[in-house]
Amino acid sequence: MTSVLIALEEPFVQMGVRVTIENTEGFEVVGVAEAVDQVESTVTELAPDILILDSHFQQVDDKLVPQLTSNHPECKILVMVDHTDEGCTLRSLLAGPRQHWLEDDALKTIQECCLLALRESARGCLPKGSTPERLIAALQAVAAGEVWTGPGLASYWMHSIRPPDPDSNNRITARELEVIELVVSGLSNREVAQQLELSEQTVKNYTARIMDKLGVRNRVELVLYAIRERLV
Repeated sequence: MTSVLIALEEPFVQMGVRVTIENTEGFEVVGVAEAVDQVESTVTELAPDILILDSHFQQVDDKLVPQLTSNHPECKILVMVDHTDEGCTLRSLLAGPRQHWLEDDALKTIQECCLLALRESARGCLPKGSTPERLIAALQAVAAGEVWTGPGLASYWMHSIRPPDPDSNNRITARELEVIELVVSGLSNREVAQQLELSEQTVKNYTARIMDKLGVRNRVELVLYAIRERLV
């Protein structure tokens, strides 16, 4: 029997996951943690085989997943996220024709990112809107020692075997993400410069470099791209 601890914030999602697991042979729910500060102590007390962790808790405490992995290596973590597989930012950034890889500091500024959880040793990620059948398939895979990801991250695993040139100019930095966010907010170059305490020419240089990396021709296309790909 595989024991599962549910650590999900939303009651309805929590209930659906619990009912699905309790009606599945070979799995049992041993407990529930409803807040981020309950997760570590509950894992320590119940020693589950699998922890289903809300991605919101990972946002609140970015050390939670690596800490759990270090303190409880026998507990496999499956993170549930709000976005769909198709909406995953990394799918577009890593699978696109130009392969816009993110710097690590930039990656950490994007919330609800599957790859961030997986980099921190989670064993899988799953959208909260998944079907019961997919939830069970994910649990079975994780219980068997496999890694479960959506199809959108398949390209990541392929490229992780053959990473790009570390000096590639296509990487998006954290500072560039700041500029993108302010441009999307409707600020002019001068206003962005004031906000970031940079010269207006520096902001123009940043904007031009960003548009070149993303393959867009103007600020309007940059805004549409950023919104579509959930960069902000």
